[in-house]
Amino acid sequence: MNRKKNNSDSEEIRYKLIVIGDELVGKTAILNRFKNNQFNAIYEPTVGLEFQSIPILIDDQSVNLLLYDVSGHQKFRSLIPLYASDVNIILLIYDISKNDSFNNIDKWLSFLNNINKNEVIYALVGNKSDLDYNRKVKSEEAEKYAKSHNFIFQEVSAMNGDGIQELFMNKLLDKIRTQLIQKNKNLMEDEEEKLKVNLQSKDDSKKKKRKCCPCFK
Repeated sequence: MNRKKNNSDSEEIRYKLIVIGDELVGKTAILNRFKNNQFNAIYEPTVGLEFQSIPILIDDQSVNLLLYDVSGHQKFRSLIPLYASDVNIILLIYDISKNDSFNNIDKWLSFLNNINKNEVIYALVGNKSDLDYNRKVKSEEAEKYAKSHNFIFQEVSAMNGDGIQELFMNKLLDKIRTQLIQKNKNLMEDEEEKLKVNLQSKDDSKKKKRKCCPCFK
């Protein structure tokens, strides 16, 4: 899938993505690796919320992917319901070398009760796969959890880039493509239904006029 800036005046489709998880699991690092293919070894905590955007092209449709990075600090957790109210994609991030970060996923999900889960793409993402020698969360355990919730599952390494393209440019974009195809299909069906109603209305109107005309008495 190619990424491409849209220089036309046509309206872009927007997909809002937020990353959620404990502090130090690498949420910002994952987004930075995806957007800029870079990794900053110096930890800089996110204060409140940070925003980035990246234009991509899906089957000739321009999609502006809006990336929201929510701080994992306790005092900023109240921001989550605010920014998740109209979200399209949620990445739940944990650190494969820290059991607590995985066990806390349920707590993070509890902040998302006010959204329409049927229309949101979820992905459970285990970061720091490069620390496999110090693994605390088994891949099988995390994948089983993801399947039980109908989430995408992917392990990645923001440090070396492993799994990043697979997550964003394959798994997530496949889900977006499926949604866009369905939405376009629904729009076409709605237009066809409106056309049928309009044609029926015109036909009924003509019949009424004929009945009222004296030449048909």
